[in-house]
Amino acid sequence: MKFSFEVGAREKHQIDFSWGQLIGNLRVKVDGELIKKDMTLWSPVSWTGSPLASSVEKWNVLDSGFEVQLVDKWEFEVGDEERHEIRIEKERARLVAGLRPQKYRVFVDGRLINEHHGY
Repeated sequence: MKFSFEVGAREKHQIDFSWGQLIGNLRVKVDGELIKKDMTLWSPVSWTGSPLASSVEKWNVLDSGFEVQLVDKWEFEVGDEERHEIRIEKERARLVAGLRPQKYRVFVDGRLINEHHGY
């Protein structure tokens, strides 16, 4: 999934987001400069209470003790004189998520500005 958006009125910034669903390859650029890069090669499944990340929502599968990470969140700020808080969320389906489209939400200063669906 790839998408771009612009933020700012007086001080404009271009944000480019890229997520490769096959191996969990993340790239976030601001004005062409890479600010976040990650690769997730493991399954989003863990035992109850085992933290995968501090900012995720999880689903306890049928109260079995297994948790599936449902939402990833990436947060950062852009701008010097005109600051904006950016949050991008990726939500996966509960079952067979690797074969289904994901939902992506973009927030600027806490306000939802766009949604994307796809791989």
